[in-house]
Amino acid sequence: MEMRVALLGCGNVGRALIALVAAKEQALHDERDLTLRFTGGSTRRAGAWIAPNGLTATELAASDWPTTSGAIPQGARAFTGNGVAFAAQAPADVIAELTTLNPQDGQPALDYVRAALTAGKHVATANKGPIAHGLRELRALAQMRGVGLRFESTVMDGTPIFGMMEACLPVTNVISFRGLLNSTSNYVLWCMGQGQTLEEAVTSAQRLGVAEADPSNDLDGWDASVKATVLANALMGADLRPQRVNRVNLGAVAMKAAQAELQPGFGLKQVVEGRREHGQVVAEIRLRALPPDDVFSHMRAMETVVRLTTDTLGELTLIEGDKGEEGPTQTAMGVLADIVAIARAYPN
Repeated sequence: MEMRVALLGCGNVGRALIALVAAKEQALHDERDLTLRFTGGSTRRAGAWIAPNGLTATELAASDWPTTSGAIPQGARAFTGNGVAFAAQAPADVIAELTTLNPQDGQPALDYVRAALTAGKHVATANKGPIAHGLRELRALAQMRGVGLRFESTVMDGTPIFGMMEACLPVTNVISFRGLLNSTSNYVLWCMGQGQTLEEAVTSAQRLGVAEADPSNDLDGWDASVKATVLANALMGADLRPQRVNRVNLGAVAMKAAQAELQPGFGLKQVVEGRREHGQVVAEIRLRALPPDDVFSHMRAMETVVRLTTDTLGELTLIEGDKGEEGPTQTAMGVLADIVAIARAYPN
């Protein structure tokens, strides 16, 4: 089976996906009878292109795109439309939507995903925004058009949460969840626990490439709020929005104060929780001092963790190790897993 993939956004994760597919091309053919060809790409900086005949991942990796502005791969032609037009018109079976998160409303990625599904294309996205702000609508649209919508990499990179629930836990209800979902805050708080100041910890995170120049989205809990919304909506049937997630005692000032008051042996963490109350799913992000007997208190550096409480298996805990420089590859693995799952579910 051959599947045509178009990349909408191609930053660190997109480049990691190209490299991963190139490294796994033979394994995909031998184990899954699957060949992936890249038939389009679009970024704000490097421009957009389409190649109806497609390129292998190795051929695309060898091109100057997207590292050189205006460069397009050999055999491709420039595409001049915007992202919505690209999502609708690219000659692809799957749109890999990998653009930048907008936590406030999920745009413009929400429009990109909507346009791709409307045009009858499958979507695999690592972008939390469209899933947090439009999952019900997008799922209904995908079902109506007979295409797949998958988003494994939106929470904890490529750790199989949603695919696990779908494939391994049928007729299972998630009663609640608890986790440490923002690796940047985890890293900063861990560094502070090792004696660094908050400013030193943030600088270290920026040097490693895991914190933005302005880290407030992470420290103030916005990134975690979007992830909590995705978990609530995807696993618990909620229709939550990030703005409705309660964010308590967060941010740089609160982190400094809480660290100064921390008892010996305790670990300071940005904890995400979601549960049902009076028939509604509620979620909150709170800075908590966790005692030594709480396994979450021992998460190091950029480790993340989520614990699902279910009606069939009780508590199920998934831990993602410290990803370091492998972070984009782990996220790309989740996108690749989604593409493979789409190929399996829609063999025609």
